[in-house]
Amino acid sequence: MQFDSKKCTVDADSVREKALGIVATSSAKITPVNLAKRLFEKFELNKKQIKSVIRNLVAAGELTYTYEYGSTFLERSFARPVRISKHIVLQPPGHHHRAKPNDVVVKIKSGASFGAGNHPTTRLAIKGIEFALLGSQIVDKRNDTSVLDIGTGSGVLLITAILCGIKSGLGVDIDACARIEAAENVRVNGLEERIVVSGQSLGGIRQRFSVILANLRFPSLNKMLFQINARADTNCLLILSGIRDHELDDLLKVYQKLQFGKMWTENELGWSGVVLKRF
Repeated sequence: MQFDSKKCTVDADSVREKALGIVATSSAKITPVNLAKRLFEKFELNKKQIKSVIRNLVAAGELTYTYEYGSTFLERSFARPVRISKHIVLQPPGHHHRAKPNDVVVKIKSGASFGAGNHPTTRLAIKGIEFALLGSQIVDKRNDTSVLDIGTGSGVLLITAILCGIKSGLGVDIDACARIEAAENVRVNGLEERIVVSGQSLGGIRQRFSVILANLRFPSLNKMLFQINARADTNCLLILSGIRDHELDDLLKVYQKLQFGKMWTENELGWSGVVLKRF
């Protein structure tokens, strides 16, 4: 399908990909009006053509409308497989994804627990996992590695770390509903022999871990500093998210006191994720 614009003939697939790219990479939430304006600036299509592109993307399940504080926004839909990073794809069970070489496909059921991938903090943590476990050699996965996920929610981060090569994992959450949903996602991915989901407190854990994951707000990460440090093995990696951009420097200073230095950071929509390594 093609559109006739003021300048030339435009392939509909090009407009569609541009629209998805704008929504996926925007530093702020995109309203339908914002998206239409940017597509017009790029392709000079008329309103009817642009509306049809947006409508078709929503109908196909690639974009979805969300509502916040009386405003309407367009966001990526997670009711179908979505690529979060270069290699990691989140896939709802029952959907097919044609994986590329070296793809890591994480099956996640939609539920009440946090961690479906539709929040920037989840995506940032997943990108941090990819950096630490697929994009560098800072973890020797030939050893008996282990991962702790604090506040595991849906289990998405824990499962991703295991599928990226960590040998075993423990996910803890005080929410019984989250534990049920995380355990089901573990089962869906066939990882029951490698992952345990528990309601035990962080203070009750005695094991030390190669990697610790926590998608929590900065006050919680600050409060848990010494408990996290006590569970960190030599050369442990911390993959942290849930941090507002303006909180990042304070978090780095706090963890630097215990010899954790920054290896990687990225931000999205006012949130930051970071990978720290004990030196």
